Amino acid sequence: MTKPSPAPVRSSLGLRLVHAAVFLAFAAAATVAALPEWRHGLDVLGRAYHVGTPPRAVLVLGSVLAVAGASSLLFSLLRNRSAPMVASWLILGGLVASIVGTAGSPEPERPTEVAANTALIQLGQRVQVAMVSQLQERGEVPVALGPWQHALERVAPPGRFRTRGFRAVPPQVVAVATPEALPAPLLPGALLLHVSSDGASFELRLVGLSQGEPQVLRDETGAPVVLRGLFNPSLPATPARSLP
Repeated sequence: MTKPSPAPVRSSLGLRLVHAAVFLAFAAAATVAALPEWRHGLDVLGRAYHVGTPPRAVLVLGSVLAVAGASSLLFSLLRNRSAPMVASWLILGGLVASIVGTAGSPEPERPTEVAANTALIQLGQRVQVAMVSQLQERGEVPVALGPWQHALERVAPPGRFRTRGFRAVPPQVVAVATPEALPAPLLPGALLLHVSSDGASFELRLVGLSQGEPQVLRDETGAPVVLRGLFNPSLPATPARSLP
């Protein structure tokens, strides 16, 4: 006759409560650290374009592990059972991933749309100044798009604007037939260029973001921001300024 197997040893309620309090605090720390990453990731899902670097994957993974472990621990506590060992390991793994993700990755860049639009205007002004210098020196600027794109690439930082899938949209010069024309599709970070047929004048309009949608930037009066260059023969010719 076989003997019945002994009942599993169950820790006391007080010990289970202390264990739960400690490990739930660990889980909360890992989850709170990842909240900005989750908030940013969920926010950009509803936008065609946005600004900011992708969520830090290690931090997100740590929060997932911590929540899974905490859920298992709470379920066991409510059923008056000892928490399985795997719950503790999941929480500890989530906490370690949170620490590694915070210390081992660069601080994310999460500028506002206003800050990104302002940086785009400053970028356009640098291209404008360089081309105005060339205009005064030579009496004309290139009508072809290539030299303009090259001038932009020499001063442009990595793309601040990103797609919903976090792919960077690099700044680019887009030629338009008339100053008011808009290309399709309209991409953030674009400099819309119109050069007169004789190359003696040009206009640049800038495409930024407004609530995730590409729009031509406007000033406080509602008028488009336009960066112009016009050859003035009464001014002395100055050497073209080099782009750093």
